[in-house]
Amino acid sequence: MQKIISLLLLIILVNAIIQTDTEASVIRGKRYYIKLLKEHCGFKGDVMGKYHSKKEWRDMYRNGVLNIEIKKICPTAPNIASEKKLKHLYNFFSSFANDSGNVPSCN
Repeated sequence: MQKIISLLLLIILVNAIIQTDTEASVIRGKRYYIKLLKEHCGFKGDVMGKYHSKKEWRDMYRNGVLNIEIKKICPTAPNIASEKKLKHLYNFFSSFANDSGNVPSCN
């Protein structure tokens, strides 16, 4: 019984860490969008996210063409060479993908 309880606590802890990391990545992605892209794109980040589904954003990120897609949507956007920034932007965009069901909160 003790082992089962310990295992359940471990699962809960790991889930909390993973979920918190993803949420933090979305927040960082929002900051990067505001800092690097919002002025060039002329719209909020949730609008950018709606351009594609979660799967499409994931495929672009995994295939290394996320930066190219950002430039297609916002032609005057700067080139984002940092893999770290692209990862956070990917998490942010996919959180507002057209199939996510998420709506932006008031800022």
